[in-house]
Amino acid sequence: MDRIFSFFFTKQQNNFWLVFFRVAISLLVIVHFLSILPDFNNLYSINDGVIEYRVSDIYIPDYVINLPKMIMFFDQMGIDPGITIISFKIAFLLFAGILLLGYQQNMSALILLFLQIALAKSNVYYTYGIDYFTSISLFYLIIIPSKVSSLALSPFKRLFQIHISIVYFFAGFDKIIGLNWWNGENIWKAINLPFATNNYNITFLGDYPIFLTICGLLTVILELAYPLFVWQSKTSKYWIYLTILMHVGIAFILNLYFFSAIMIIWNLTLMFSFNNEEAYDVRKQLAGNNY
Repeated sequence: MDRIFSFFFTKQQNNFWLVFFRVAISLLVIVHFLSILPDFNNLYSINDGVIEYRVSDIYIPDYVINLPKMIMFFDQMGIDPGITIISFKIAFLLFAGILLLGYQQNMSALILLFLQIALAKSNVYYTYGIDYFTSISLFYLIIIPSKVSSLALSPFKRLFQIHISIVYFFAGFDKIIGLNWWNGENIWKAINLPFATNNYNITFLGDYPIFLTICGLLTVILELAYPLFVWQSKTSKYWIYLTILMHVGIAFILNLYFFSAIMIIWNLTLMFSFNNEEAYDVRKQLAGNNY
């Protein structure tokens, strides 16, 4: 029992990991949202979108609130759809900015999460990893108190550390149970996707299948062994740096800049959360000692 307490209750010199996480996620949310503004109506308009809402609505349950449903609801009240869309954009950027400044972190993150999920559920064909991890990140900023001692934040910090370890472990486990990551096939498929590699022609790697196989195996090992090495003080930073390097490669080869960015933020937050950490005997707190 003492070991469990000492694991979940640790003391740090500061809470920089949380400040970094809040600021980095807020900035990423703002930049990501600004990047889709030029195509906003094409993506989320009811009738004029690339994929009409009547098509995407098939996969959206009736109880899910999204932007098209907001537009139709306010339209019935006599409010022009254009005003609803502009108001949504302003509200999204407003609360993202408030979260960035750290004012009322929990409440602003809650409202922003509602808007972010509403946008992500507006058309499921456009959602991918960045949307899911953004929702998770905002949820953390809702449940983590912003103005308490480092000791009180410790259980939330541990939750985040365990969570990211589970994410990478099962990402690696999912890859290892198939054959496509053992023979490099998935690496070859990835670099030949229509949206991949941008202006870089790296299809010549097909002449070196052993290299593709090694890349696939290294990816599996990196993810599968993530929980083992990031919890070791001697290897933690190096394993995190290798993981960040992997995501940099994903960003430039597959053009998944925002997904790679949020995973890099998660890894840096993990590294900062381990820094200056020391065990703390919770019984001292219960006895009324200062901390």
